[in-house]
Amino acid sequence: MRMNAEVPSRIANLSATLIKADGRRIELGFVKEPWYVRLQRFFHFPVLLLVTDAGLTFLANNFTGETSDVSTFKYHDSGVGTTAAAQTDTVLQTQSGPTTRATGVNTVTQNASGTGSTTPAIVQSVGTIAYVSSLAITEWGLFNQAAQGGTMWDHRIFSAINVVSGDSIQFTYSLSLPGGGS
Repeated sequence: MRMNAEVPSRIANLSATLIKADGRRIELGFVKEPWYVRLQRFFHFPVLLLVTDAGLTFLANNFTGETSDVSTFKYHDSGVGTTAAAQTDTVLQTQSGPTTRATGVNTVTQNASGTGSTTPAIVQSVGTIAYVSSLAITEWGLFNQAAQGGTMWDHRIFSAINVVSGDSIQFTYSLSLPGGGS
């Protein structure tokens, strides 16, 4: 069951794989926002990347040494909130995963190259969240802290992924960093 088979068009993409309690893997592809969120984005000039204000401030302060390393953004969390994600979000709407966030593995999957960096650098974070109850997961966030709190880098709302106790969702967040100039 693929949720979205289209080519990614954003600077940052989120895909998911549902891992059933019996070990079966169901590739869901890129998670897709519900129709009403896509419609809202259409009429409000959609952004290519929903990094939160708190995430951008963290990054800016990282350049001056005022915050910890940006590589700490590797903790995946999920919930059941359905209101459109906003740049001002600092937490998930309704956190519903385990109390400790899943620790992702961050890797560079592509280095920038070419004149004007025509090939972007791509960093990816892969984290797997295990569930102990039946839920309809509709939101995801990437944080810099394993425990509740910390700074949220990106927040996504999408069509429900139904899980039961023993299921897991493997989230893959890919951030493309294009070069500029010529």
